[in-house]
Amino acid sequence: MFKEYSFQVLPYFKKSENNKDIEAIDKKYHGVNGPLNVERFSYVDDNVVMLVNAFNETGLPLVDFNGQQQIGTMTAQTTSANGKRVSTNTAFIKPIRKKRTNLTVRTNARVTKILIERYKKTANGVKYIKNNVWYKVYARKEVILSAGALNSPKILMLSGIGPKDVLEALNIFVIKDLKVGHNLQDHVTTNAMLMSLTNKTSTMIPANQIIDQVKEYYKTRNRNHPLSATGPLQLTAFIRTKFADKDESLPDIQVHFDGRNSKEFYSDPTNYLETNVLPFSYYDSINVRPILLVPESKGYLTLNKTHPVFGQPLIYSRFFTVKKDMDTLVAALKSITELKRTKSFREKGVKFIRNTVSACKPYKWGSYKYFACLFTRYTSTIFHPSGTCKMGPSDDLEAVVNPKLEVYGIKHLRVADASIMPRIVRGNTNAPVIMIGEKISDLIKDRWKDCTD
Repeated sequence: MFKEYSFQVLPYFKKSENNKDIEAIDKKYHGVNGPLNVERFSYVDDNVVMLVNAFNETGLPLVDFNGQQQIGTMTAQTTSANGKRVSTNTAFIKPIRKKRTNLTVRTNARVTKILIERYKKTANGVKYIKNNVWYKVYARKEVILSAGALNSPKILMLSGIGPKDVLEALNIFVIKDLKVGHNLQDHVTTNAMLMSLTNKTSTMIPANQIIDQVKEYYKTRNRNHPLSATGPLQLTAFIRTKFADKDESLPDIQVHFDGRNSKEFYSDPTNYLETNVLPFSYYDSINVRPILLVPESKGYLTLNKTHPVFGQPLIYSRFFTVKKDMDTLVAALKSITELKRTKSFREKGVKFIRNTVSACKPYKWGSYKYFACLFTRYTSTIFHPSGTCKMGPSDDLEAVVNPKLEVYGIKHLRVADASIMPRIVRGNTNAPVIMIGEKISDLIKDRWKDCTD
């Protein structure tokens, strides 16, 4: 779309990265000197190895899918250090927070509005609330909004930037009529496709033993421990279906595997993710999750009419409004079930559980209608909302920001998070959003490099 967001962003990915997986990476595609630690978990259970081998048997190669070739499988590299998650806070903010005199962090504070001079259409600060007290803080140069793909559009609309009809219906003064909140995309999947394990391959242990292991882990911080990893979730694969783009190097499906307690799951499959408290590493079955990487269906979000400021935005995902999306996911699920024929599955006694889940009992297990039912009745995402403050050229009627991430028609206001993605990326969004942060840092420095204030 814009050449500056093609492979020209690779240096921004590498700038943040401190990849410790030296033997597996090509330094052309990875950084080794950044603040963000990247490595694979040292603890890998036998079922992860079995899944990797099964994919290899089907012809899917072992690759570094963050490198030259994406189609393939591997135990994923993660933003972690010694089995402990590394966030952008721990990597970027904590090391400098007490050292930088020009950095102030307000915690437990909620921004509700961008302060904009209405007739000059210039952003000059924000309004926020902390401990039930309202504050205003003013910017000398510009305001950067980075509240995520759900809250950035909400804050823009509360500030008078958004669809005119939505704002006028809530008596919000319209400063700029833009398609804020449109173009919502996410990576959709299902929670209801399980593989059973035998007593030998199950990692489930009694609850009292899990508690003992949790205590042991926090006491020793042993990185070679089940709690230092995420069970089968650390494995992923990228595959193509017959519905994929013509470019044969591009996948249209990512496959995740989650550990499950089958008894708990079948007692309440709809709410399992909300009610399960077991660590990922203890499981007696595995949930197979084909994830749609290139959704054609797009949704939108808008303000909560009852409580626009403190209420959550209303989200209309509109999954599967384009039939190709469902066709792709069903084809992927049918392809994945062929893993049952591999030597790796047979030797371990792994089988797909053919008991139909309650909402899909009218359909035959394995049929198009049954698999489609799994996606529509047990819908899930992997929490990658994107696209709601779309970056695009000035003649794009849905564009909210330009390539410099400046909001169209408003001076000194930019957006920098997953909301600016025109199309959702073919993979997880964490690293691309960090790249956006690195990119906008250079854009800001370039804009103000000659300013002495």
